[in-house]
Amino acid sequence: MVENIYQKIKLTVAKAVDTGAHLNAASAAQGIGKSMGLSDALIQFAHIELRNAVYEPEFKKIPFKDRALFLPHCSRNTKVCKATTDEEGLHCKHCGGCDLDKAVEIAEKIGYTKIFIVPGGSMVKRVLEKYEPKAALGVCCFHEALLAFELTKQVDVIPQAVLLLKDGCKDTQINLPLLEEKLLLIDKTKKK
Repeated sequence: MVENIYQKIKLTVAKAVDTGAHLNAASAAQGIGKSMGLSDALIQFAHIELRNAVYEPEFKKIPFKDRALFLPHCSRNTKVCKATTDEEGLHCKHCGGCDLDKAVEIAEKIGYTKIFIVPGGSMVKRVLEKYEPKAALGVCCFHEALLAFELTKQVDVIPQAVLLLKDGCKDTQINLPLLEEKLLLIDKTKKK
């Protein structure tokens, strides 16, 4: 049922972008939400999907090797996590105790090499400046997604975002099917 609502929101968002609603994403998301009778959480999802739709055509042109994936450290299972930490964030030890293990595994199988598990915006900015990806996909809460869209504009990186299924800054839950969908975005008509 949730996936069905997500698909309806995505279709409505695509139509809104097509009619020029991208000029004010927040207002457009509110309009979409009211027209569909959505909860605040789903209006936030619509807002992020609206902004994703604006950038998706350019994102699809960027090869996987030139993209960075940012995963939230708050998704680790704080009771069993064995990850190590350094100036670039957490390094998953693949204990299988949380969604981060699965997310990293999915991204690596697809061909992503720049994968970072970070606490938030300041570390994202340092990583973007150091590795200079052409595009970035971030998994985060709504507030961090809004900050990330602004940050990526400043450093000329094409963004996409996936909102957490469960947020709250600790033991959060990643929407793995949506993450995989976004990771796989590629322009199939582009000549190699």
